[in-house]
Amino acid sequence: METHLGRFAGVWVVLFFCGFPACGCGTFPSKDFEGKLIVLSKTVDYINQRTGQMNADVTLSLTIVEANVAAIFLHKNARHLLDEHRNSLMTILKLCDSTRRDLLDAIVPENKDVQLLHETINYPILWLKEISWRRGALEEGKTNLKLTYRDVRELIMQGAPKEKESDRCLADIVRYKLNSNDRVPGLCVEILTSRKSARGYPLTHRLLIVLIAKILKCDRDLPSSALIPSYCSAILQDLIDVKTAGFPDQTPDLMMEQVVLCGMQGFLEFTDKYYEQLVLSWSHPSGCFSSFGYVPVHPIVVFEF
Repeated sequence: METHLGRFAGVWVVLFFCGFPACGCGTFPSKDFEGKLIVLSKTVDYINQRTGQMNADVTLSLTIVEANVAAIFLHKNARHLLDEHRNSLMTILKLCDSTRRDLLDAIVPENKDVQLLHETINYPILWLKEISWRRGALEEGKTNLKLTYRDVRELIMQGAPKEKESDRCLADIVRYKLNSNDRVPGLCVEILTSRKSARGYPLTHRLLIVLIAKILKCDRDLPSSALIPSYCSAILQDLIDVKTAGFPDQTPDLMMEQVVLCGMQGFLEFTDKYYEQLVLSWSHPSGCFSSFGYVPVHPIVVFEF
C-alpha cells in the first residue's frame, strides 16, 4: 500500500482541517473555519466523483478523515459550533461514509497484503480517539543551512521499510490480530529495531506501523509510548529540513503525511498557522492537491550541486 499518497496527496490534508479543529484546543472556531470547511467539502466531493480513479491509500485516508470529523461532534467544545458549520460537517461526514463504502467495493488492491489491509483497517471506529494536545514533548529540531539539493532528494526515501516491505509488515499485524496474537510480527520488529537510519517516507512508515499495531492492540511488548515521540521528533527534523529547502520535488506530499501522522498524536509543533496556510495554498479549485509542480515558497538555502 503506497502510504505516501503521490497520486492524491491532498486527501491527507483534510485531516489538517477537521482532525485538528480550532475548537479542539479549547477555543472557539477560528474566523476562517468556514473557508476550511469549503476546502474539505471539495476534497471529499472530488474523491466521491472519481472513485474509479482512486487507490487503497485513498480509502484509508478517507476512513481517518471520517473518524476525525466524527470526533469533532464528540468533543466538549462542539457546542460552540455555529449551526451552519455543524450542518456542513454533518453533510461531509455522511459523504465520507458513503464514499468510503463505495471505495471498498470499487477498488481492487494490487496484491493480497494490500487486499487484507483494505478489508480490515478501514473502519472509522478504529481511528476514533480524543487527541491530547501538547507542545514541547519532542526534541527541538535544528535548521541546517548547509543542506544541498542531493541531501533533500536522498532524505525522501532513506532507509527501510520500502513500500512492499511495509505492506507485508502491516498485513502481518492484521493476520496476528485475526489469530488473536497480541504481539508484534517478527518482520515489523526487524524494521522497527533496525539501526540503519530512516528518513522521509520510510520514517513515517515506521510510525504508521506503530500506530496500526496500537489501534489493533497488537503492540504487546512494543514501547509505543516511547517510540511515537521518538519518531515524531525525527520526523519534525525532516519537516524542518524540507521547509528550509522550500519544499522541493514531492516533499509537499511528505509534509502533509508528517503533519497528519504526528498531528494526530497531539504534537502541536506540526499544526501551527504557517503549515495550515501553506497547505491551503496547495489546493486546487477542483478539490485536489498535487505534490508536484509546486513552486517552493521562500527557500532559505541556496542548493549546492
